[in-house]
Amino acid sequence: MKKLAPRFVILILLGIIVLIAFPPLSQPMTIDVRPSKLVLFNNTVDTLQYAVFERKALRFTNWKPCDHPRLCSDRGIKPGLTREVPYEIIYHWYPGAEVIVYWWHLEPDTTAQNGYRLDGPYDITVATPKKVLLGI
Repeated sequence: MKKLAPRFVILILLGIIVLIAFPPLSQPMTIDVRPSKLVLFNNTVDTLQYAVFERKALRFTNWKPCDHPRLCSDRGIKPGLTREVPYEIIYHWYPGAEVIVYWWHLEPDTTAQNGYRLDGPYDITVATPKKVLLGI
C-alpha cells in the first residue's frame, strides 16, 4: 500500500504538467451577454467576420456571409480583440430574445473567384436578458 502512494503522486503530477503544457483549445469566438449588449471576443490569430440575428427573424431573413474583407470590414473583429453589439441594433430583437451569432474567417485562396475562401459560418445561440439597460 505504501508503494502505491508515490506512484499515485507521480501520476497526478504528470497530469498537471500535461494540462499546463497543453491547455484545452478555447473556442474561436466567445460571447459575453451583458445588460445592454453582447460582447464578442475573437480568441484566434485571424480576423473573424460576424453577423447577429434574432433567432425567429431568420425565418424571413435572406442573407449570406460576406466573402471579401473589403466588403465586410465593418463586421470584422481583429485577433484578440472584442466587438460590442448593442441589442437595439439587432433586427427584430426584443428583451429575452434568443440571438444567433454567426462567425466565419476568410482565407486567401488564389483558386477562388474573389481570391478568398470562406471558413464557416459557425454559430452560437445565446439568450438575451429579459431586463435590459439600453443605451449604456
